[in-house]
Amino acid sequence: MSNELITKSFASQCLAFPDKVDQLLAQIDTADGAKNLLDKASAMQHYADRLKAGIEVERPIALGVLKIKMKLGELLPAKSPKETGGGGGRGNKGSAPGALPFGKHTLADYRKLAANREKLDEYYGASDDVPTQTDFIRYCGADGNIKTNQNKGVVEWYTPAEYIEAARKVMGSIDVDPATNDFAQKTVDAATHYTAKDDGLAQDWAGTVWMNPPFKMPEVAQFIAKLCEAVETGDVPQAVVVTNNNTDTKWWHRAAEASSAICFTRGRVKWYNAAQPDCSPTNGQTFFYFGSRAKTFAKVFSDFGLVVNS
Repeated sequence: MSNELITKSFASQCLAFPDKVDQLLAQIDTADGAKNLLDKASAMQHYADRLKAGIEVERPIALGVLKIKMKLGELLPAKSPKETGGGGGRGNKGSAPGALPFGKHTLADYRKLAANREKLDEYYGASDDVPTQTDFIRYCGADGNIKTNQNKGVVEWYTPAEYIEAARKVMGSIDVDPATNDFAQKTVDAATHYTAKDDGLAQDWAGTVWMNPPFKMPEVAQFIAKLCEAVETGDVPQAVVVTNNNTDTKWWHRAAEASSAICFTRGRVKWYNAAQPDCSPTNGQTFFYFGSRAKTFAKVFSDFGLVVNS
């Protein structure tokens, strides 16, 4: 935690907040009660933000806030025309609805959250960032179903098992995955892995590396630069890296120049994350191989596309 003003008591309250919210929501059956709890949670969130409390404090508060908003979505469901009196004759506009503490767009968002409650734990566990309403809804369709092509703005996409196992076959093992999270490790199963909280860029990398870096700048360039340096010093004898096929960028050319072989995929990799089983990426991908087994890499990865020596 980055601020000495944060007391241990406040930090402990924040870490326990999601469970406390569950207990309180179990006793709340009115929108007013949930609204009062949301106001208190928002005040806690604002206080933590003002103190610059740090992500480990802000994450559980934000999770609690999402749970409260989901409860509001359940307590304030959309009404049918019959319920509002709008299903009558031509001149019947229906009775005026009771006063609600939220606008219609806010209520629509809360109902989307409630419709996707079963995805909350997966979503929370799949990222080390502070969860937000906007980010969670981005994963969700207007009908309450997870979209299969909603990839705009998402930087956490995971590589299907077939490519992971191919990399393992080439290198013999995966010692380090420096840009990952616990959800992705169900497939990668690296001996050592670093999440965003660990800050893989600040760690030492040694041994064989599998890497699917974040799909945004400047992180992708930073991870590529660190890998190339580790290869050049000999700390990393082998590595397989997958990126988007951004051949016009400096970081892509840095990787190409340092690598031993490159695979240009035939078709596009069907990325996945905790919210959706696959997506339709907007461009192709490149697998870079660093090390002395370029022939083995070419033999194994030729199943996925064109392999050239670099």
